[in-house]
Amino acid sequence: MATPTKIMVIRHGEKPTVKHMPPFGVDSDGNQDWHSLIVAGWQRAGALMKLFDPNGECLPKLAVPGLIYASGFRNSGTNGETADSSDSRRPVETITPLAARLGITPNQDFSKGDEKDLTRSVMQQSGIVLICWQHEAINDIANNLVEGAKTTSPIPPPPWPGDRFDVIWVFTPPASLSDPWGFDQVPQCLLAGDANTVIG
Repeated sequence: MATPTKIMVIRHGEKPTVKHMPPFGVDSDGNQDWHSLIVAGWQRAGALMKLFDPNGECLPKLAVPGLIYASGFRNSGTNGETADSSDSRRPVETITPLAARLGITPNQDFSKGDEKDLTRSVMQQSGIVLICWQHEAINDIANNLVEGAKTTSPIPPPPWPGDRFDVIWVFTPPASLSDPWGFDQVPQCLLAGDANTVIG
């Protein structure tokens, strides 16, 4: 039975905070878009490509993903003035440079609210998996993965801090039902202002 050897979860890159006020979200063509990353988020997306560089050395506890999931964009049909997170293009934008470098087509079959189905799909895969998601639901992903099992270190309770875009949660499935899940946090330390601390 297939099972992943490592599951890494990241939040998408930096986003706009107030509509119609800088810093603006911009799409890959530079057009202003509330649902896209701001410039710092695009910089993080590029830096993540180097962080998971298959030709370099990943940080300890990280590995080059063989499969990438990103929260899918689901147009709600609104005029763009509502904050439906399913409209967010940021998770896909965040992993696009890395996916292109690795030659991986990201799985976008799931969006925010589909965390149970997402984790069910992830647990049917083999190898190393990277998930990029909205921060409000990362704890839901974590809880669905471990399903109440013990972990080698505590998973921080929600909410994920709104100002943290710079942490990777790393899960290692247990070798047996009696073993705990491995859980680690890895600070990205990619951009100026990134913290070298984990989420408490």
